[in-house]
Amino acid sequence: MKLLDGQGGTYEARVARIGKREAVLDVLSFSKAIGPPPVDIAIGILKAPRFDLAVEKCTELGIRRLIPFRAERSVWRGADDDGDFKIERIRRKIVASCKQSGRPYFPVIDRIESFESLIELIPVYAAAYVADQHSTSSGPDGIRGGDEPVLGIVGPEGGLSREETERLVAKGAKLLSLGPFRLRTETAAICLSYRLMIHRLESV
Repeated sequence: MKLLDGQGGTYEARVARIGKREAVLDVLSFSKAIGPPPVDIAIGILKAPRFDLAVEKCTELGIRRLIPFRAERSVWRGADDDGDFKIERIRRKIVASCKQSGRPYFPVIDRIESFESLIELIPVYAAAYVADQHSTSSGPDGIRGGDEPVLGIVGPEGGLSREETERLVAKGAKLLSLGPFRLRTETAAICLSYRLMIHRLESV
C-alpha cells in the first residue's frame, strides 16, 4: 500500500500484523517529492458544500495554502464562532483529496481571516491577482522564476464590493479576467488556481 505523510513523503508498505486497536506495517521504500509551487488561494467564505468543492479541487491542483476570508457579501452563519465553517472538517477534506489524487503535500488551511488581514498579506507575495469578470487582463504577468510566492483572490458568492476591489488594487493586487461570464466562487477558485499553477510552473 502507499502512504502519504502530507509533507512530501511517500511510503510503500505492507501489512505485517493487524490487532484490535493497531496495525503494524513494514516500510518497503520511501521517496520525497519536490515541494509544491508557491501558489496560495484566498477564497471568500461561502456555504459549506460549495466551499468544500473549491477546497477539494484546489487541493487536487496542488496549491500550497488556502486562505478563507470574510468579505462584505460573504454568506455567514453564526456570530462569535465559525458558523458552519469547521476547520477540522476542511482538513479531512484536504487529506481525502490528497489521497485520491496522490498529492504528497497537504495544503495549509488557515482559520478565517478578516478582509483587513487579507489586505495586509498582499505585500508578502511577489504578485497577487484578483479574479474579476470585467478585467481586460486575461493572463498573469509579473510572475518571475524562483521561489517567490503568488496569491490568487476570489470573492464570495455575489463577488467583492467595488470598495473591496479598489482597496486590494491599491495595495498592489492586479485584476485578472477568467472569461466574460459570471462564475460561481468555487468555479472561479478552481480556474484561478489552475491558471496560476500553470503559469508559475512555466516561469520556473
